[in-house]
Parts: sequence; C-alpha cells; structure tokens
Amino acid sequence: MRDEITRLSAREIARRVRRGDLRAAEAAEAFLARAERLGPKLNTWITLDREGALRSARAVDAAAAAGRDPGPLAGVPVGLKDLIDVAGLPTTAGSRIDRERIARADAPLARRLKEAGALILGKLNLHEYAFGATGHNPHWGDQKNPWDTGRITGGSSGGSGNAVASGQAAIAIGSDTGGSVRIPASLCGVVGHKPTFGLVGKAGCVPLSWSLDTFGPLAASAGDCALAMSVLAGHEPADPSSLSGPAPDFLGALDSPLRGFRVGHAKSYYAGASDPAVAEAVERAARALAEAGAQVVEVDIPDWKLARDASTNILFSEAAAVHEKNIRERGGEFDPGVAERLRTGLFIPATAYLQALRFRAQWTERVMEEVFGRVDALLAAATPIPAPLRSASTVNLNGEEQEIRAVLTSLTRLWNFFGGPSVSFPAGASAGGLPLGAQLMGPPLGDPRLLGALHQLEKAGALRAERAPFEG
Repeated sequence: MRDEITRLSAREIARRVRRGDLRAAEAAEAFLARAERLGPKLNTWITLDREGALRSARAVDAAAAAGRDPGPLAGVPVGLKDLIDVAGLPTTAGSRIDRERIARADAPLARRLKEAGALILGKLNLHEYAFGATGHNPHWGDQKNPWDTGRITGGSSGGSGNAVASGQAAIAIGSDTGGSVRIPASLCGVVGHKPTFGLVGKAGCVPLSWSLDTFGPLAASAGDCALAMSVLAGHEPADPSSLSGPAPDFLGALDSPLRGFRVGHAKSYYAGASDPAVAEAVERAARALAEAGAQVVEVDIPDWKLARDASTNILFSEAAAVHEKNIRERGGEFDPGVAERLRTGLFIPATAYLQALRFRAQWTERVMEEVFGRVDALLAAATPIPAPLRSASTVNLNGEEQEIRAVLTSLTRLWNFFGGPSVSFPAGASAGGLPLGAQLMGPPLGDPRLLGALHQLEKAGALRAERAPFEG
C-alpha cells in the first residue's frame, strides 16, 4: 500500500486527503520510508525532517477531520532544494562553509507551501551554491541518476530531479539560474518549470545571480507543476524583484484547448548541436502538438548566440559579487570547479557586465516583437544529450569533443536571460533507455499556457513521465 501511495500524483494525493480517503500521515510515512531507503543510495537529501513532516501531516489530518479546508496541497510530500530556508533546519546550499547555518524563519515560498497543506520532507542535495550543471558535490556526494546510477542527474537541482523520478517526493522545488530546474528534469525524465522572473518570491533563499535566479517545481506531470505554481506564484513584498499584481490562474489554464495555440519550432536553435536522438524526440513532440490541434511553424530566435554569451557575463559577475568574501577568505573550502567559476567572475570588467545588461534589454524587445509577435511558445530541446557518465568531463557530440557543463546549459540559460517561463518535459528515451527532454518557452507571464499545453498532451497520452526503475 505504501508504494502505491508514492505512485499517486500530487493532485490525487491532495484530492484524497481533502475528501478523507487518505490520511496525510499515511502519505508522509509512505514517502519518508522511500526517501530513507533510496535517498542515501542516490545522494538525494542533505536533511530529512521526519518529525517536521509528520507534525505537518497531523495538522492537515486534524483540519480535514474538523471540516476545515486543509489547503490545495493537503498531504502532498514536498522536497526543497537546500537553498531554501525552513525554520529550525540547516540551509547548507550544498557547501561546507554553510553546513552549520540554521534558518531562523521559513522562506516565504516554504511558508506558502506549509500554509497550503504541503508536507515538507526535508532539504535536497544540489551542486554547491547552485553553480554547476552536473550535480557533482564533493561535500555531500554526487547526486545520482535513478535511471543509471553511474550517470549524472544534471544540476544544479540534482536531488530535486532524482527525488521526483524515483518517487521520494511528489513535488520538489528547485532553483533555475541557467537551467538548474530544467536540466535535471530533462536528464531524469520529469517535468520541470522555470517560472517567469519575479513570479515566485525568492526571499529567504540563498542567491547565485540576483537578476537571473528563479525558483520553481519539478513533478511527474505538468498538472502537478501547475498545482504547485498555484500556491507559489504571487507578489512577495520581501523580494524586491517580485512582480506586482495578481498571480495567473494556473489551474484554470489546464483545460485550455490546443486549438489556436501557435508553437514556433526553434529547429535552428538546437537541432545541429544536439544528439540525433534528441533532435528526433523534439520532432516527435512537434508532431504531437500539431496532432492535438496546435499550429506548429518553424521560427528562428534572433542573435541567440550573442544573448547566450551576454548571459554568461551577467551570471559570473553576479555570482562572484555574492560570494566574493568567502572566495577570497575561504577559497580552499569550495568545490574546485565552483571556486574556479567564481574567481573568473571577479575578473569580468564592469563595462562588460553593463553592456550585457544593456544588450539584454534590447534583445528582449526584439524577441517579443519578432518571435512572440508570431507565436505563443517556442519548442526546442532542453538538453542536447541524455545523461552522461558521472566519471566523464567531456562528451563527443556530433564528432566534436565538448565540455559537458557547457553542453548541458547551452539550450537553457537563454531563457533566464530573457526572463520568460520555460518548461522541460519528457520527450522519449535514448537507445540505452535514458530520458530525453524537450522544452516549451514562452513570453513573460505565459507560464499557465505552457503548462496547459503540456497538460493537453498528457491527456492525449502523448506525454508521460515514467518512474525510474531504481529500487535500491
């Protein structure tokens, strides 16, 4: 029975708990048992909070028994990337330096989840300070892909990806600064949503790049991501970058038909730089969208290579500013790869950073006019390759040896630079059975429409996230 509970969607768990057919305590015990069994073997968690999760479950069950509304996430087990403060728990950010830092209060997004009835199981492993695309971590252990533990999860939200793919959490919350939600979603075969910049408040969360950071859900379906976003989205006064105005209607958009939805297939953006199996998987996704009623046309993204380079200047400069004191005084305590990237950021001229910001404003206007004047969303690959071996640092892609980290972020970081939403979703499997991922990218505040389009594919049977076979 316990394993059956962990196979339920987040929406189904909440529905059953609200109706009284399932106790939140049963859901908590089922997912905790799986996390305690599989988590150490996959290096999923940095902190599991059994006591806190069961305490929340008892409160949800008491509310339901008393006839009170236990919330839209009633009894849903959730894992948080260990950048997000939860009162009384450490927020390590995957580092040695912050391993003893105990949060004094909940981050607003953690508070929103708790108030909605979610059961926070604990804090998920990640690439140190979220500054890496592979999920390697010398301090807390490499996050392992549950489809093949010799392979990476992708990063930096690697624990978030393997938690959902292996059924240890119904929803995980990760951060995405250059692809850190979408890369592990792609490599682990789940759905990962990078929201519009500013739509989810990030106060109480360890920053990497203040103008690129976003926080969003990973789940087994677009519908479950929409449920999470219906709670997470909205103005947060403690976050200066938070958008004002009412949050979009995520759940209402799930039933929007694909008829009339215009999808630009950005083939020139990804096809020539992707594994042929990935390119074919995205082609299948394009056909599925067309068969479900969407209008699919080929679209080019203007000057995307320049934009990608400019995003690197912004990311490295801001990350170096965030971590300057520690990298100068405690550099030997960092993962060497993270330290190298932070030191690189210290030497980017202020003029290069400012020019990148200026170009960003100009380029964003062009994309809104030239792309989203024609279509509602863009389709591309999420990662150009399936999950590489954890022991590898390079990959041979179409006859050229390339650094894995650069390959993994090559298709995702553009949309952090743009600021709009992007959703990675399962698009098939490689010949070796590894997940392949595509992504839909949209204009600012187009989040509900992207998740709704993918939900329509789920309903049609064209999109389905499979649980990884790993059972320890």
